[in-house]
Amino acid sequence: MNELAIKELMRSKEENRILTSKISGIEDEYYKYKNENIPCAIIWYEGIKILIPSTHLGISKINKSIIRGMLGAEIDFIIIEIDVNSNIAIASRKDAMELRAIIELPKLKVNDTVRVRILSVGVKHIIVELYGKEVIIKADNLQHTYILNCKDLYSTGEYLKVRIKNIDIKNNIFELSSKEFTENPYKNIRKYITENGEYTGKVIAFPKSNSGIIVQLEVSNITCLVRVPARFNNFPHYLDNVLVRITEIKEHKKMIYGYLMRII
Repeated sequence: MNELAIKELMRSKEENRILTSKISGIEDEYYKYKNENIPCAIIWYEGIKILIPSTHLGISKINKSIIRGMLGAEIDFIIIEIDVNSNIAIASRKDAMELRAIIELPKLKVNDTVRVRILSVGVKHIIVELYGKEVIIKADNLQHTYILNCKDLYSTGEYLKVRIKNIDIKNNIFELSSKEFTENPYKNIRKYITENGEYTGKVIAFPKSNSGIIVQLEVSNITCLVRVPARFNNFPHYLDNVLVRITEIKEHKKMIYGYLMRII
């Protein structure tokens, strides 16, 4: 038994000290306060098993799929019960989040730069923790360019540098952006493409709100919204190589428009 770790857990329980570790598993455990088996996130802390019941995870629903999405995420927690004999403790992430928010959030202001933990990654967004608050960052605020799938670029458990674009603690409004820390290829886009120029690319998406295709141009990491003329009998498929004529460049709006010439 790790006596030093036990002392740290006891201090966490007695003094409301925040500890940090990664979620490494999920189990259905009997939780005496609820008198039922409920999903628990599992954390190993210096060889000691720590259960965080879903009721204490600070999530909206008791749902295993949500916990699965957090596997590998580094989280804060406070010990609420500890059994030295069984080497098992029960902790609350919710309590740690509330305490962290009280201590840290009032210090923040618009345009501050902070590092946040990535808790989970979706296709078009990621969820991060900003000092006790879970914040969704949409793909538009992650990169200057079109993101097909955030899972290709971000991973649960990583840290991300972000800028605070808006913060209203009273109304629980938090807007974060990380694209300011990545290169904006639109600034020099006319070095690579010109209007009426023709360029090869690959079909990567089919926007719902537009009758066209999104093409990743080979000459840069810029994407182009391409109109498909009616003369094409076969609509391009995903990952088809195509030739596109650029019809309009709006670098300030980060939009490139084109016309499908042919499928290669």
